[in-house]
Amino acid sequence: MALNDKLLTVATGVVLAVGGATASLLLGDHGTQGYQPNLTVAANLAAPQIPTVTDIRPTALVSDAPVRIAASVPPAKPEVETGRMIFAAVEPATRTVPSAVRSDVITIAVQDGAPELATPADFSDIVLTRSIADVPAPEVTGLTNGLSVTLSDFKDALRIPQTPKISCALDLRATPIFGARVKLKLKAPCHPNVNATIRHGGLQFKERLNATGQLELKVPVFAEYSRFDVELSDGTQSTVGAYIAGLSTLERVGISWKGANDTFLHAFQNGAGMGETGHIWRLNPSDFARSRMEGGGYLAQLGDAALPEPQLAQVYTLPLRMTAGQQIVSFAVETLRGETACGAAMKIQTARHQPNAKAGFRKISLRLPECGAVQTSLLLKNALKDMKVARK
Repeated sequence: MALNDKLLTVATGVVLAVGGATASLLLGDHGTQGYQPNLTVAANLAAPQIPTVTDIRPTALVSDAPVRIAASVPPAKPEVETGRMIFAAVEPATRTVPSAVRSDVITIAVQDGAPELATPADFSDIVLTRSIADVPAPEVTGLTNGLSVTLSDFKDALRIPQTPKISCALDLRATPIFGARVKLKLKAPCHPNVNATIRHGGLQFKERLNATGQLELKVPVFAEYSRFDVELSDGTQSTVGAYIAGLSTLERVGISWKGANDTFLHAFQNGAGMGETGHIWRLNPSDFARSRMEGGGYLAQLGDAALPEPQLAQVYTLPLRMTAGQQIVSFAVETLRGETACGAAMKIQTARHQPNAKAGFRKISLRLPECGAVQTSLLLKNALKDMKVARK
């Protein structure tokens, strides 16, 4: 019987594509109804084309029996379950079907001239020319954002860092600031947490450097050409000088001393009594800004009282205001006996600046009251002369 040019339906859903060729089905003597033959296909077909759904049209129902296909290339599985689609390369039509074909085999002949199926490639004769070991290793890019990594890229990272050499020389600077003062800066990187004695204008006081060997403080000066000498506790010394303007617009007086006993410089402005507003001392020092805005003087305290052997200083400054009237400031120096200085000798250094005059220095010697005595302090009222400023 003649089959469709496109498809041959074998069993239930078995389709054999033969390109544009026409096939003839020979049933022989076994075309009786109910007979279930085996099927052998001998053909030389072109590459199979899978039909679309619209092209499928049943043309012949051969059998529901299992199907075997004899071909030049044996199938992957020797037995095929019923109802599965099978495509296989078959022998050319010119070859005869082997004589050993059973009598129950149905032979299908394909018309001569049908296109040949593509022969599967044979790779058995391929010879490798490079071993697997010669294949270069791929670059690792997962950890470097797509950049190739070489040892040279880590050259700087692998280099042992060199610690820069630190200079142990003292760096001492004095910068003039408002109020006839200087900002004193000391850098001593090789001398952390050491004590430094500072001398200027006949006064001296002791400060402590911080953990990095630095110190910064504001110091009132007593001369236009000022000199500051610094000596560390290990004997290292440094000196710096500065020119200071503005000393003609103020008067200044100061004291310094050694020892842990409390000592105070009292300034009584315009007749003020002890504890009143015009009384300037350690507990009411005022400051530079307040003095400029409200008038009167202010007290600067220098030195670290927490050191084992402190050296302290106090400096009173009175700016000369351009206002009419008279200002009079009287002074007193008070020192307390303390618990460890009973009956001890004590020296107090004084310094004074007046406009159009050289700085004056004076040393005061005294003896503290004995332990157990009723008197616990000394008040020196004539240690410093009064300031008298008259403006017309």
